[in-house]
Amino acid sequence: MFSNPTIQFRPHHFLCAVGFAGKGYSNAFIKNFEQIVCKLNSPEGDSIQIQVVKDTDNICSPCPHKQGNTCVDQEKITQLDNAHATALEIQPDNILTWGEAKKRIRKNISMPLFEQICTPCNWKKLGICEKALKELKESFITTSHL
Repeated sequence: MFSNPTIQFRPHHFLCAVGFAGKGYSNAFIKNFEQIVCKLNSPEGDSIQIQVVKDTDNICSPCPHKQGNTCVDQEKITQLDNAHATALEIQPDNILTWGEAKKRIRKNISMPLFEQICTPCNWKKLGICEKALKELKESFITTSHL
């Protein structure tokens, strides 16, 4: 999967990791993404460090659309990354924990903003990320009242 204890994510992959539901561009892509998400969802997952990167990341590594350090759909990916970086107040070379990333997602991404920043994404129409974002927000509300 990856040898570095710090995972690298492009900005839009933070929300993709929340919404991952076992679908993807190839079996190798799905398996890799699943391993990353399992690590993030493990008991120590919230303390895992993630470095924000400008180009391809650990999730992209086995993607059939990857071309060197870019994507065949680079214009759309750049649009997604720029929108997500602004929403999450992150930029390349920032390092944050997965727990901090989830807090930023809960705090910064409202449902209307989700609709806006994820517009170019082909996966949005499946409703998986919208459902996962709602669940993330609800889990915060539930646990903050305990």
